[in-house]
Amino acid sequence: MRRPVPLCGFALPLQALPACLLAAILLPACLALTDPPVAAGSDALGNRQLRRTRVNVVASDTMLFGVNQTDVRAALKVWFETVARKRGFQLDCRVDIVDSAAELKNRLQEHSVDVVIPGIAEYLDLESSHLMVPILTLALNPVGGAAYSYVLLVNPSGSVTTLAGLRGKEILVSSRSGSNTAFAWTEVLLNREKLGRARSFFGSVRSVPKAQSCILPLFFGTVDACVVDEVNLNLAKEMNPQLGRLKVLVRSRPLVESVIATPLEPHPYQAELVDAILSLHEDVRHRQLLMVFKTERILRLQAGDLDPVRDLWKEFHHLPGAAPARVPSAIPIADQGLPDRGQGRN
Repeated sequence: MRRPVPLCGFALPLQALPACLLAAILLPACLALTDPPVAAGSDALGNRQLRRTRVNVVASDTMLFGVNQTDVRAALKVWFETVARKRGFQLDCRVDIVDSAAELKNRLQEHSVDVVIPGIAEYLDLESSHLMVPILTLALNPVGGAAYSYVLLVNPSGSVTTLAGLRGKEILVSSRSGSNTAFAWTEVLLNREKLGRARSFFGSVRSVPKAQSCILPLFFGTVDACVVDEVNLNLAKEMNPQLGRLKVLVRSRPLVESVIATPLEPHPYQAELVDAILSLHEDVRHRQLLMVFKTERILRLQAGDLDPVRDLWKEFHHLPGAAPARVPSAIPIADQGLPDRGQGRN
């Protein structure tokens, strides 16, 4: 079970924090961790001279997924500046948020970015341009790794026992980010079973922004199936064990969707800043900084980590017939509570 995050006297698993609450506590938490003002060029914790440098960070709005952009922009700026001070830098950090792979590409081509936080679909779209190098990812699974699976869930009280049995049924789909990997996986699943496209196979298919808005309607029987990531499913089951009755019909390969990348031509102090980021979890005082990314640790990407998600999106973009249907954006639906245990709402 993941270590809970203390919050105003309560303990919540970090990934269970909803976007609105995360944004509300993100900036003050980071500001509280910044060092007090010091004389120019000096270090509050010793006699070292701080090296001055500038870092331009560009983040995709698909990675924010419902969080207030102004709050996250400010929090990321404080985050990078605090990380830099940990290694003796006085950092001037600018954070820009963009809404397309084309804009990310332009910034890389203009050499006006030092750190890139793309959505996974955007990263894969730009991978062949060789403009950036993926270096870091987020620890999200129960054993501290970055990979997790998507699962297709059904209610055990129903009659569905196979994917084909969902023809004409109502399904909800929830992804961990705005890239909508869950929907892409659903389309690929149907194609592998020669069941056609999601829009024609299911009676209704909707993407929803929050995992609980996918899981709870299935639990209460208002939909027939849902697709959700196992990180959020496991957290939901920790808070509401009744949800453990839901049946996994299909499970995807473990996927890594989070990427922090740098341009092909690295920042002069990149190695030192990356080392500081990788060691944040070792310092109790700095662990709260990881809340910016809703993780307990940042990891170095290893060779092959992105192969499964790359294969999935390649398969999605090569579905037979006309050009692949546009991956639908998430739409909100009414939340529902669970009986007996109010903490199921996140």
